[in-house]
Amino acid sequence: MKIDKGSFINDFIDKNLRQYSIPVYQRNYEWSAEQCEKLFEDILQAHELDRYHFTGSVVYSLLETKNKIDYYVIIDGQQRLTTIYILIKALIDVAETDGEKEVLTSVLFNEDKFKKYDIDESSKLKLKPIKSDNIQLLYLMENKVDKMDKSSGIYKNYDLFCRLIRNALNEDESLSIEKIYDGIEHLSCAMIKLEEEEKGKEQEIFERINSTGVPLNLADKIRNFVLMTDVDQERLYEDYWLVMEQMLDNEYLPYFFLDFLHFKLDGFVREKEAYDEFKVLYRNKKYSNEQMLSELLHYAKQYNIFLKGDETLGKDVNDALDGLRKLKQSTVYLFLFNVFDDYENGVIGKEELAKVLHLLLNYSIRRLVCEVSSNSLRGLYKTLHKRVFAKQENKLHYYDAIVSFLGDLTSRDAIPTDDVFAFALKEKNLYRKNALCKYLLVAVENQGKEKVDTVTLSIEHIMPQNKNLSKSWQAMLGDKWEQVHDKYLHTLGNLTLTAYNSELGDKPFDIKKNMLENPETPTHITILYKDVLDKEDWNEKTITDRADRLIKIIFKLFPIAEATEKIDFSDPRYQEYTVVDPSNATYKYVNYYELLGERVVVDSFAAMVRSVSEKLYDLDNSVITRMAKNNEPFPDWLNPVFSYDKEVVKSDFELKKGTGIYISSGYSAFDCICFIRALLKLYDIDIQEEFVYSARSYKNADQ
Repeated sequence: MKIDKGSFINDFIDKNLRQYSIPVYQRNYEWSAEQCEKLFEDILQAHELDRYHFTGSVVYSLLETKNKIDYYVIIDGQQRLTTIYILIKALIDVAETDGEKEVLTSVLFNEDKFKKYDIDESSKLKLKPIKSDNIQLLYLMENKVDKMDKSSGIYKNYDLFCRLIRNALNEDESLSIEKIYDGIEHLSCAMIKLEEEEKGKEQEIFERINSTGVPLNLADKIRNFVLMTDVDQERLYEDYWLVMEQMLDNEYLPYFFLDFLHFKLDGFVREKEAYDEFKVLYRNKKYSNEQMLSELLHYAKQYNIFLKGDETLGKDVNDALDGLRKLKQSTVYLFLFNVFDDYENGVIGKEELAKVLHLLLNYSIRRLVCEVSSNSLRGLYKTLHKRVFAKQENKLHYYDAIVSFLGDLTSRDAIPTDDVFAFALKEKNLYRKNALCKYLLVAVENQGKEKVDTVTLSIEHIMPQNKNLSKSWQAMLGDKWEQVHDKYLHTLGNLTLTAYNSELGDKPFDIKKNMLENPETPTHITILYKDVLDKEDWNEKTITDRADRLIKIIFKLFPIAEATEKIDFSDPRYQEYTVVDPSNATYKYVNYYELLGERVVVDSFAAMVRSVSEKLYDLDNSVITRMAKNNEPFPDWLNPVFSYDKEVVKSDFELKKGTGIYISSGYSAFDCICFIRALLKLYDIDIQEEFVYSARSYKNADQ
């Protein structure tokens, strides 16, 4: 490549008979207001000091020359180039004299004074962004600002520059449009032009560039990879990428790609490694660009349904999806990819789909209310479909298979029982789980009648939150008022919905009742107020009685329907063990382990040690890295188990390719379990709840 010092104006924008196009693999224009303001300050200072200001690099390549017009593609630098283009247009529109406007306009447009070059509308502008931005830029350049999308980056930054220019001119009488443009002429860059032999290597070059623009997120990098390396960029962009982008927006695209990778790959990836893992997946599975984009679009459509629903699926499906969204249960999406594939392939119908989604919603509610740790959920949902439907015939009883499997679990991922759920609803702090609390209260109020608009309603404590209760409240609660207050304040029986914010506060019970019954803004709340408004006193008994009534309603609204046909997942030869007692591993074959909800199949205890170590390294590499660096043994162990020096460990085996860390191996089954137990403790993982392994005996224990 050829690298020269250049000027944005003299070497790019001001040159006639050129057009710079932004290829479809580039992201949309998205410079922030802060970046634009900083650039404008730099421009004013560059003029004042009469000094060049370096603003980064522009990597470009000549595509073709047609009718004596050179068409270039911008590989890097489009954000800065587009920003300067917008700024010059703002200068034109703020300028007061026709002479200034004419000079500046000539900078932005190709000129053909003698009609020699056949310049048309498509080649008139010197800059051609990607499609969505190009539409906005054309409106701007054609002075059709009223037609522009006011949320687009091009409009917002144009409007900002107009204001910045006017303010600068008002504050400094010596400043002029000409002087601001002089500052723009002082903006320098590194001009990097690709040579002929580098054509086709744009992706590799792009990734090596250390530019000063907006950092690329995961979606940006993937778009560059799947579009930059294909000759059919425009069609692929239109048919696949643009559809995904419009469905999920930039906000959700990175989350989608992470979930897609977790769905497709063994294990989980960290965001900073996700792009490299994506490329490995692409190459290992031998995708073409169109195959990968087609698969991404397929799952993006499903993801869009998870996020926004789909009227064609009916009310039951959408209600369940809405509940999962409101409770922020996005980890379930890893399982839903498979479920929706089964639905789309005709394995299950709409009714069965709704039944499964409501099971997942009600299971999530029970976990949240019972305060079951969410650490294991990602692992559970990642492998759940494979585990439930390892036998294809289980798909004939789809819902039954899933609920049977969850019911058979012995780890913390088991469905909380009715008794445990009822106890948690009655006595646990529901208020601190704000989204869950409001969701349940709204569901109770809106059952079987005209729906109450709950958007403006907030959660209210009937017994006040203030620890310094008034004498009237103390008397009502009784001699043990402090204990009653501490125990029941944030529980279901003491919570309701109200249109008031803080007005109810510490008011006496009679006044609160009157305000709830006669609100300034009618709320039409009846079910939640039923056993509040008819009470003379509010105390431990009325709170627990009300909780019992609401619990019965919640059980009806969010049931766990039992399997019509129980599916047996047990293998009588195998039993699950924790690592609490390592002697359980003696004389055993191991076939899988579960760590944080994810099941991994292994064929030996040694393989289990290596696999668990890799999983924990991926979860947080600091612990193992520290041990390897310091040749640190486990507590009460004599020898190091991880090291960068293969001579230090026993029967060295590289932990994970590329880490340079070696793991000790060659242990007995007993010692393997001791190894895993010690490592789990260093990671603060519960050895009784978060890890189990399955094994069967191959020898009588007494032998």
